Amino acid sequence: MNASASARRRFLLVALGVPAVVVVIALALQLATLPSLPDPVAIHWGMQGPDGFGSPWSTVLFTVLLGAGIPALMAGTSMPGYTDNGPSYRFLGAAVPAITTMLCTLLTWTQLMQAGLSDARQAPGVGLPLLYSVLAGLAVGAVCWLVQPKAQQRPAASPSEPLPLAAGERAVWFRETSLSKPALLLILGAVTAAGAGAVIGWLWAEPELAWTMTGLTVVLLAAAATATAFRVRVDGSGLTAVSVAGFPRFHVPLAEIRDAEAVTVSPVAEFGGWGLRWVPGRFGVVLRSGPALQVNRVTGRQFVVTVDDAGTAAALLQALTART
Repeated sequence: MNASASARRRFLLVALGVPAVVVVIALALQLATLPSLPDPVAIHWGMQGPDGFGSPWSTVLFTVLLGAGIPALMAGTSMPGYTDNGPSYRFLGAAVPAITTMLCTLLTWTQLMQAGLSDARQAPGVGLPLLYSVLAGLAVGAVCWLVQPKAQQRPAASPSEPLPLAAGERAVWFRETSLSKPALLLILGAVTAAGAGAVIGWLWAEPELAWTMTGLTVVLLAAAATATAFRVRVDGSGLTAVSVAGFPRFHVPLAEIRDAEAVTVSPVAEFGGWGLRWVPGRFGVVLRSGPALQVNRVTGRQFVVTVDDAGTAAALLQALTART
C-alpha cells in the first residue's frame, strides 16, 4: 500500500470510524436509561439550573443528528477532492472525532445524571459534564491527529515560460470559473436547512429562532451570490478576479508580481475547503479542484485562483512582468 492510500485509509478511520464507535456507545447508554428517566427531561441549562425540557427521546435524536450527521457531512464533502494527506485533511481528521466525542459525551452525561429522578428540575448543573466533555474531545482529537501521517509538502512548481510577445504587442486573457458541484450542493443544503429553520420559527411563534435563522439564510444567500462564480482577467494591468455579482474584486498589479505558474490545487488539502480561502502565506479564490493560476508576489505571498487554461494565463503574466 503506497503512502497516499495509507493516509486515505487512516483519514477514513479517524474521521468516520472513530465517530461511529463513539455514537454507538453513546446511543447504547442512552437507550438503556430511557425507562428510568423523568418525562419530560431537561435538555437545556441556564445559570439557575434546568430551564428547557423535552421528550426523553430528545437526547437520542440529538445524538443521531449531531453525533452522526456532523462527521458524515464534514468527511463526506471532503472525500471527493481527496488527493493527498495535506495539513487541512489531517486537521479535519482530528477535528471531526473531537467534536463528535465532546457532543456525545455531554449529551449522554446529562441524560444519565437524570436517571431515577422524579422531576427533571432536580437535575444537577452541567458545569462538570461540560468540562470533562471538552477534555474528552481534546484527548480524542489529539490521538487522531497523531494516528495520521505527517502532512505531505506541496511539490514546488516552476514558473511558466513567458508567452512570446512582440515589442508593443498587447494581449488579454480571460476566463470564467465557478464553484464545483459538491460545494454548490453543500451551499444549497445549508441554505435550505436555514430557510426551513426560519419558517419553523415563524410558524411556531419563536421569534429568537426565527430571526436567527432568517439572518443566517440571508448571509448564506449573500455568500452564494457573491462567491460562486468569478471572471478572471490577465492584461497589462496585472491579474484581476471579480465576482459575477461585481463584488468582491481582487487585483494584483504587475509591479507586485515576481512570477506566475500553473499549479494543481486540492481545495480541502491545501485550503481547508472551497470559496475565498486564506492560509498562511496564500490567499485563494478556490472554487474547484484541478488547474489553477498562482501568482507569487514580490513580498513572498501567493494569490491563487482555480481556473481552466491556467498555463496560458501564467505564460502571459510572465511575459508582461518581464516586459515591465
